[in-house]
Amino acid sequence: MKSHCYSIMGKLLILIIAVFLAVTLLGCHDPIVADMEAEHHRMGKIAEKELRQGLSASPPTSQAEALHPAR
Repeated sequence: MKSHCYSIMGKLLILIIAVFLAVTLLGCHDPIVADMEAEHHRMGKIAEKELRQGLSASPPTSQAEALHPAR
């Protein structure tokens, strides 16, 4: 009887571990997380575009800025 109980417990433990590994490795495809990642990607593209426009719009300075000593 003990052997049968240990056999069932062993199979159950293997099943639980297999489900845990499957969820861990495959991940959960949460639509909210996917929306947040898409928004993050979109905001990054906008920031990159604005940065490029800002750098090209400002004229290059030929004179270096002079730093004043702290008092």
